[in-house]
Amino acid sequence: MEGFLLKMAFEISEGLYAGLSLIPTGELQSAVRDKEKFLSLLEVAQSNLSGSGVLDASGNATKNGMLSTIKSKTDKEKYDNLAAAISAVLATRSKVNGDIPSAVYLTGNQWHSDVEKFKISAYGMSDYNSSDVILRYGNLYNGISLKKKPNAAAASPTLINNAFSTFIEGPVFKKVRDDLNDYRIKFFASVIKDAFSPGQPLSKFAELPQYRSLQSLNPNIINDAKVLWEMKVNVEGKPRPIPLINAKSQSSMVGVDGLMSSLGESPPQKDFRLFVNNKLQSGPNNVNPLFQGFLSIMNRPDAKDKISNVLLTRVLKLNLLDELDVWASADFGFYLVEGVGSVQPNLTPNISSGSVLNLHSIVVAIAKLTKQPTRIEFDSTKTGERNAAKVFFKMYKGNIPILDLELRYKGDFSSYPQFFAFLTPEFKSIISNTGPVTRFI
Repeated sequence: MEGFLLKMAFEISEGLYAGLSLIPTGELQSAVRDKEKFLSLLEVAQSNLSGSGVLDASGNATKNGMLSTIKSKTDKEKYDNLAAAISAVLATRSKVNGDIPSAVYLTGNQWHSDVEKFKISAYGMSDYNSSDVILRYGNLYNGISLKKKPNAAAASPTLINNAFSTFIEGPVFKKVRDDLNDYRIKFFASVIKDAFSPGQPLSKFAELPQYRSLQSLNPNIINDAKVLWEMKVNVEGKPRPIPLINAKSQSSMVGVDGLMSSLGESPPQKDFRLFVNNKLQSGPNNVNPLFQGFLSIMNRPDAKDKISNVLLTRVLKLNLLDELDVWASADFGFYLVEGVGSVQPNLTPNISSGSVLNLHSIVVAIAKLTKQPTRIEFDSTKTGERNAAKVFFKMYKGNIPILDLELRYKGDFSSYPQFFAFLTPEFKSIISNTGPVTRFI
């Protein structure tokens, strides 16, 4: 599933969901309990996917890519995805429409002409309508943002995966952006400076005549910090210099530019990348200084409501229906659908009930909490369970946790951390109890 994520590859669960959407409910239900019927559905789903009932843009690039990707997978991978897709289709029909749709549309870089009117760019997102599949019932089109997990106990996939910088774009966030940028530059400059100390990962590098002056820089002064932050070095295997903060170790720089030939190997425990990662780790009772800075700035009176509004609008697609201009000729619904299923090594299916959340219900649930104050808090429990360059927060409206948030570095320390968001169980419960809402055209 990619759902809210930017599409980077063909996700076969989406293709199988599309093909399975053309199969009667009874056959799908039988496959949940009967291994042979389950195994037989793979060929049927692929046949439907390749047929005229599943529509793609001109050239069928998405359809052909999905079919090719399915073919390349192992049997275990194929049937894991089939199990999750069956769960998702049955969940969709239990809440959305029990009938087989008249047409199923794939969404890729290009959309079929029938549904192109629903493809919109908004709020800094090229695909604000993040439907993975669209089901047509006459004049009603239902967009499905599809997710999957192997079993009911597994964590749900993230709703969004973006660089944190994308949430603080535009003139309204200039002060926040400038403050965050200066803060992270000073933090990483101090990490580099610490690594220059005797016995630390970059101590021999800092002793070279060309770089001894760096030891006098003060990371707490932004101009000094920028010197350390902007410094680049040549490393093995890279065609051009990279930021020093991204260098793996002193030894990775040996012999590349002629400056490091006498340094020798760094001991494994003195690997610079490990050193940086350790600086980014948080404990159960404390946030590391970098992410504490992010938390403090996000909770400032001039920032927290603006940031929370951007997060909710982008993560939950709160304004999607308002952005669409199709109501005179068509109706559109949007659903978050999560399929739950996988197979044992012998391909016996384990398929559980999936879940469906209606965008109308999400909007109403948020509206009920609109007047509640917003805050973002450090999640000590989740953070304490991990030992990595990441930290967990919770966004609250009043006393209700709405989103579980994660900030994580994935290797490039010169960029902003990646941002992940998940619906909390408490907010899912509120959404589920809101009930369906009719949109009047």
